[in-house]
Amino acid sequence: MADGDTSADHDAGSNSDAETTTPTADTDAPPFRIVLNSVDEWLASLECSVREIEAAVAGGLAGGFQAALVLQLYDTDAIRRIGGGFGSPTLDGGWLAMFALGVLFALPFSLVVSRSIDSFVGTVMALSSRNESLRRLLTPLLKRSALATTTFALGNGYGIVVGAVSSLFLVPGWLPVAMGASTPFSNVTVAGVVGVLAWAIYGGTLGLVYGLILES
Repeated sequence: MADGDTSADHDAGSNSDAETTTPTADTDAPPFRIVLNSVDEWLASLECSVREIEAAVAGGLAGGFQAALVLQLYDTDAIRRIGGGFGSPTLDGGWLAMFALGVLFALPFSLVVSRSIDSFVGTVMALSSRNESLRRLLTPLLKRSALATTTFALGNGYGIVVGAVSSLFLVPGWLPVAMGASTPFSNVTVAGVVGVLAWAIYGGTLGLVYGLILES
């Protein structure tokens, strides 16, 4: 009887061991599932990054349109000069160049947002806590569209930096090479200030469209 009980216990233990090891064997059996899970995670992250790129491109096109419109309203030749920097000194060439530059400058914007949004929001919250007028201004905007309001403000600052670098340094430095035009290296003139203003409007439009698309 003892032997029978021992054998039964041994058999039960064997069955218990088999049951506990079966899920492990099932987990290890299809390694392709692990690969598929990794691919699914990669595709999920790719979809997110693609959406951010789409938002940046849309914002860059909208902002490029606004900047080109401001420049043309101030001086039609300014648009032609921008087109001339790309080998097409015409209105059409200038507008196409502005759209291309708008998209080009928009692509790093998502990186700027991801790296600066936390500190920016913290600074705004600290300022609004001490300023009643600022708090009354920001509260309805943040309730309506918090991300778009934040990226709009970040975009304005981003556009000012882009405008200062491009209008005051890059364009004056590139035009003599592309067109043989003699311009001062630092173009601190009314035209240069208008260029900075145009790109500041570009940045605000970029940030607004970018935030609205990601919130939708």
